[in-house]
Amino acid sequence: MKTHLLALAAALVLAFAAPSFAQNYPNRPITLIVPFAPGGPADVLGRLVGQKMSEDLGQQVVIDNRSGANTIVGAQFVARAQPDGYTILLAIDGTLVMNPFLYAKLAYDPFKDFDPVSLIALVPSALTANIKTPANTLKEVIDIEKAKPGTFQIGVSTPTSQVAIGLLNSLAGTNMTMVPYRGGTTQITSLLAGDIPLGHESVNVALPLARENKIKIIALTGQKRLALAPEIPLIAETFPGFDLGIWQSVVVPKGTPKPIVDRLFASLQKAMASQEVRDKLTTAGIEPTISKSPEDFGAFIKAQAEVREKVIKAVGMKIE
Repeated sequence: MKTHLLALAAALVLAFAAPSFAQNYPNRPITLIVPFAPGGPADVLGRLVGQKMSEDLGQQVVIDNRSGANTIVGAQFVARAQPDGYTILLAIDGTLVMNPFLYAKLAYDPFKDFDPVSLIALVPSALTANIKTPANTLKEVIDIEKAKPGTFQIGVSTPTSQVAIGLLNSLAGTNMTMVPYRGGTTQITSLLAGDIPLGHESVNVALPLARENKIKIIALTGQKRLALAPEIPLIAETFPGFDLGIWQSVVVPKGTPKPIVDRLFASLQKAMASQEVRDKLTTAGIEPTISKSPEDFGAFIKAQAEVREKVIKAVGMKIE
């Protein structure tokens, strides 16, 4: 009984203290954990958004790159951080709605360890082809593969890519072999050399190469054509509903006071509305976006998790 009373007292203290605490937020630098190495698309996004948030919040948003294990290293760090709004996470789709279904044992629980703040960017991925590959459309790829199974091998370098190609195989009735690579750079090098006829890569990497006529882009993920390249068709135009692109978001440790979550959301709104941010992201093939509210983003996570879980189970993927 005594223990329960102490717990209740502590909860009441926190409840009354939270509004006052939030009013002074932030009064010191905020750390944005980016679970990728410096220089990649997520790092570029984090630094760009972090800079704008710093201007709005009046405190520096410091980027801390903690890469490794499909974002698990960075996510685990934030899951264990104090829920005070001073440690936040740049989370991708894999962090929140794929890792829990890919790993039998995960060092964090995305559904219990984080509170959602907002979606901030959509990053379409591209089905790419070596310039000499005898197919220019998704229909041609499927027709050739069905006529002669085993014609096409597809390079993949992330779990998201594996799941996307697994779903494509399922919908198309094909069995194109996936060739795993440790990184996108190695995969692109193999595609350019003709070691593999097809690949799956983020559009910000694929589009510059396609415009130099070094590779071909067969189709993109997403539900609407890319503003930067409206001539490129979508996989969803052949298979309606296909949407397994990468998305970027911001989450905080579970239990972060609601006023702080709302303050971070408002700052992200301003950052993503910045014309400078929108122009730089769009030029890189990244579609800037913002959720209607933290609650709306929470509903988005739940819906995405249901879709990814079904696909991952259907494809039969597991990572030890």
